[in-house]
Amino acid sequence: MKLDSTNNRPAISERHRKELLRFLLEKTAAVRMGIKPGELLRVKHCYETENSEGLRYCLYRRDVYETLALDFVELLTEKESSLVLFYDRAKLAVTLADPANRAILSSEGYPAETSPEGAIAFLGKRFSENGICHEVGVFVGYPAKDVRGFMEHLPTTSAHGTPWRIFGDVAESARIASLYRRAERFARETLDSVATIGNFFDFCNHASYAFK
Repeated sequence: MKLDSTNNRPAISERHRKELLRFLLEKTAAVRMGIKPGELLRVKHCYETENSEGLRYCLYRRDVYETLALDFVELLTEKESSLVLFYDRAKLAVTLADPANRAILSSEGYPAETSPEGAIAFLGKRFSENGICHEVGVFVGYPAKDVRGFMEHLPTTSAHGTPWRIFGDVAESARIASLYRRAERFARETLDSVATIGNFFDFCNHASYAFK
């Protein structure tokens, strides 16, 4: 039996690691491919499972972050889980430079000129003071018109198939939502066909150009 040298417990097999992290791998695929600036996800502090010998073990959140190998910030930390923003710095920089997004953030007190790290630090401060802040929609790639519409309680547009509420014209919001869904579907199908997480990352890197 292979042991984890850090705690002398049974090591987590690659197959178990892939299945434990499957949801996170699927949801962060669009970020990994540079399609989406960020993804806000709840990460458990312990992903517990049982091996073939009946021994239970835990994949801790530090291991989760190391495995995902993405930039991240914990915005809220609770007893059993943390609310985490995973992000692609280059895509986020482009997103934050958009005038419509900058206007939203400015209205919430963000500095006029700031780096992705500066904006994320300000977002973290806002979360620590107020809990979940709706401008986080900018950071995860929702259209500015939809983020603003939600924040200002405007009338919604009847639409289906998007993970966020649409305000105003549906076409652009639907196009972006479709792109994100395609990335998740690609991730799901790829995870079904590859043996390791490393293989999955390789496929994501090669496929990223096809999605842009």
